[in-house]
Amino acid sequence: MNPRIRPAAVTAWSATALLALAACSSESGTDDPKPSGPSTKQLVTKSAHDYMHAWMAVEPADAKTMCRLQTKAARPNFDDDGGTLTGCIKEYKDIGAEDADSDSPELKIKISNIQNVPASATHPAGKGVLATMHRAGEDRFRYVLRLVKEGDKWLIEQTSDSVGDRYAHTADPVAPVLAETD
Repeated sequence: MNPRIRPAAVTAWSATALLALAACSSESGTDDPKPSGPSTKQLVTKSAHDYMHAWMAVEPADAKTMCRLQTKAARPNFDDDGGTLTGCIKEYKDIGAEDADSDSPELKIKISNIQNVPASATHPAGKGVLATMHRAGEDRFRYVLRLVKEGDKWLIEQTSDSVGDRYAHTADPVAPVLAETD
């Protein structure tokens, strides 16, 4: 091989090898694996959406799903039996039974304004969300929810419909509503 070509070939080969190594490294410059699975925001959104759907979108309400998505302390039977799943389902079994109307338009549920919320006098710190719901031909209505992490799940700890008139024109009422409705 020509002596002048050899250094150019080595340089080209070295540059190719360095580019290949650079492509194998992570974008952040570390070799830490990226977390797999859904993000906290996705998990919180899903839990809040599934809870509101089970409560508001089906008639009668899906008591089993509602209870599974609540903390034991948030269940209506907490004072009676410690918030068992069976006791909760019994308490919720009649929600919306009298409203059974198969002609109701689909309920659209939007979960937004996900944020950290501090502990209050009666509830632990967690995530707050705004659930905005709407059926065709009806006014929108909003609920605020507090979710806390138990194990690998985000569960409903607090709900409030106190968003009403006072916060009608407030884009993000989550923190003030949760602070007021202990």
